[in-house]
Amino acid sequence: MSAKQLNPAYDGMTDQQVKRFKYWEFRTMAMCIFGYALFYFVRKNLSIAMPYLNEEMGISKSDLGLFLTLHGLIYGLSKFFNGIWGDRSNARYFLVTGLVFCGICNLLFGFSSSVLALGIFWVLNGWFQGMGVPPCTRLMTHWIVPERLATKMSVWNTSHSIGAGLAIIFCGYVVSLNWGAWFDASSRSTGAGVSCSRRRSPSWAPPSSGLSCATPPRRWGCPN
Repeated sequence: MSAKQLNPAYDGMTDQQVKRFKYWEFRTMAMCIFGYALFYFVRKNLSIAMPYLNEEMGISKSDLGLFLTLHGLIYGLSKFFNGIWGDRSNARYFLVTGLVFCGICNLLFGFSSSVLALGIFWVLNGWFQGMGVPPCTRLMTHWIVPERLATKMSVWNTSHSIGAGLAIIFCGYVVSLNWGAWFDASSRSTGAGVSCSRRRSPSWAPPSSGLSCATPPRRWGCPN
C-alpha cells in the first residue's frame, strides 16, 4: 500500500512533497515531545527541593504548600489565556519564549532567600509553564490528519513521563550538592534545550519543505 493510500493528507502531493511532508511531520512530533519534556526540568524541581528549603532555610510547610497551590492556579489560568494567544502566535517562538522565561524564573528562585521572593518567582514560573501545551497541540493538529491525531497525541503525551523521569534522575545528583544549584542547573539545561528547539521545530510549513498552505495542511486552514 502506498504512502498516499495510508495517509489522506498526501492526496494531491508529488512524491517529493510526500517525502518532505513526512520528514517535517516526524520532526514536528519529535521536537514537540522534546520541547514539552524540558518544561518538567523547571516545573518538578520545587517538590524535590522542598525538604531542603524546609530544613536549611526554615521555610514552613504551609508556605511551601501555598507556593504549590498558587502555582497550580496560575498554571491553569495560563493554559487558558495562552491557548487563545497561542493560536495567534508563531508556535516555535511561543514555545521557546515560555521555556526561556521559566528558566529565568528558576534561576532567580535559586538565588533568592526571602519567602516573598521565592513565592513570586515560583508563581511567575507557573504562568510561563502554561505556554508549553498550546504551541505543541497547535502544531500537531496542523501537521497530522484527524484520522491519526488521537494516536499521535498519545505518543506526544509520553513527553510528560519522559520529562518528569529525566528531571528526577538529574535532580538526584544535583540537589545533593546544593538545593540552589538544582534550580541553576535546571535553568542551564533548559537553555541548552531552547537552543535546539529554536532551530529544529517548525513554526508552520517551512519554505525548505517545499510545502505551502496549498498543500495538505490546507484541510485545517493557514495560521496568521
